[in-house]
Amino acid sequence: MLQPTETVTRPDPGLARGKWEAPAWAFWLALALVALGTTAYVLRRMGMLRLGSKAKAEQTERGKQP
Repeated sequence: MLQPTETVTRPDPGLARGKWEAPAWAFWLALALVALGTTAYVLRRMGMLRLGSKAKAEQTERGKQP
């Protein structure tokens, strides 16, 4: 049977994350932002969320008046 030829050294338990890895809360924040954006998009497409519709209506009414 073959014997291993390399020795693997693992980092200390305090170095569980890499130097550039984001903290756990950053992933939860990103998930919350995606969920809010998706919800807003779906509500807008369903017509339940009207963003900026008053400003557009005022512009079209002003354009119609002489």
